[in-house]
Amino acid sequence: MPKRVDHVRRRDELAALVVQVVESEGAEAATFRRIAEAGRFSMGVLTHYFRDKDELIASAFDWLARESFAALNARLRAAPAGLARLSASLSFMVPAAGEVTYAGVWLALWSAARHNRTLATVHREYYARWRRLIAKNLREARQLGEVASSESDSDLVDLLVGGIDGLWLGVVLEARRYPPARRRRLVDALIRALTQADRA
Repeated sequence: MPKRVDHVRRRDELAALVVQVVESEGAEAATFRRIAEAGRFSMGVLTHYFRDKDELIASAFDWLARESFAALNARLRAAPAGLARLSASLSFMVPAAGEVTYAGVWLALWSAARHNRTLATVHREYYARWRRLIAKNLREARQLGEVASSESDSDLVDLLVGGIDGLWLGVVLEARRYPPARRRRLVDALIRALTQADRA
């Protein structure tokens, strides 16, 4: 009797392999041939699941986003509602010492998304989901009386996301300038500066 294959699981395994190759060798290395070599299987395995390289790369980013949100949601379940949960949702995105963050993969996505419609869609969907999560935590903090700013939640979310993206990039490119304890302080300072701006 032929062996049954879980196609969803297999596709995810292949996507995870692509992530590993992109992280270690760069996005240009993620060809069908290189992925097949890394996985020690024929290219026919990849062409069975993916039509072209764009679909292969998009699947890898989708896998990484799902893995990231699963880990983030686990962290949020352990944090109390309000600013503590908002802080958890933001600090999660700033690499801490020793964590596998796949910074090279995210940098590759940012670069490729500027010229690739498929990857631009993956990027927008990821950020839309993250913004919704931040907005939810921000609303809860405001309901608890922990937010003094009169800025709209929409503006605060975009300012927070922009600040975290900038800090993330600094950590990736100049890690020694941002030791772990300073990273946490800067995230907290960003949240205070934006959410308490109107407090007398």
